[in-house]
This record gives sequence, structure tokens and C-alpha cells, in this order.
Amino acid sequence: MAISFGHDRLWGGVSQREYRRMAQDPAHPLAYRVHFAAIGWADRQGHAAFAPGKLPASLGKQGKSLSDQSTTNAVNRAKRLGLVSPRSGAACMVLPAHLFQKVRGAPVPCRVHQNR
Repeated sequence: MAISFGHDRLWGGVSQREYRRMAQDPAHPLAYRVHFAAIGWADRQGHAAFAPGKLPASLGKQGKSLSDQSTTNAVNRAKRLGLVSPRSGAACMVLPAHLFQKVRGAPVPCRVHQNR
């Protein structure tokens, strides 16, 4: 269902639960799984904060976490493809502005980006 934010600004909603599931599905390429995780765990400000080891565990296969290097490579690939913001990292992924409608009011910084 389309959501209108004004003239020529139609958006759609997604199920975060489904995006979390897709993020953990190894049938999808890793860069897209990073993107799915960013959407699936995003808060109202477009930040998806992860506890240490949570993102690699979510991106792993058969109960085995992804290595730190493989996680970094997947996040970097997602950045190059414009699937997540350049500000993203394994601790907090940020949705790119073109994929996220900012919430009005004062932003609530996440623990990772609070001083940026």
C-alpha cells in the first residue's frame, strides 16, 4: 500500500519482521542481507544498532557467525552499492536518506553516532 508524504512523494511500508528474516537467509547475497538487516532493525531515526557480534551472527550460516573481516567486507559492499549510508558499520547501520523519511522533531542519536 502506498503512503503519501505529499505531492510526488509516495512511499511504501515494509514488514521489519520479514526483512529480519531475509537478512538471515543465506540464499541472498551478503550486501543485500546487510541492507535487509538495516531495514529490519532500523529505529525511527533510520539507525539499526547492533550489540557486539549480533550482525555477524545474523549474517552467518548454519549457526556459525560471519568473520569480522567478512562482515566488514559485506558492509563496505552495501555502502558502495548505496544500500546503506557511508556512516554505517557493524555496530550501527544507517539507512540512506533516499530510502528513509526522517521523523520530525529532534533526532535521537544512537549510541554509536551520538557524537557525530
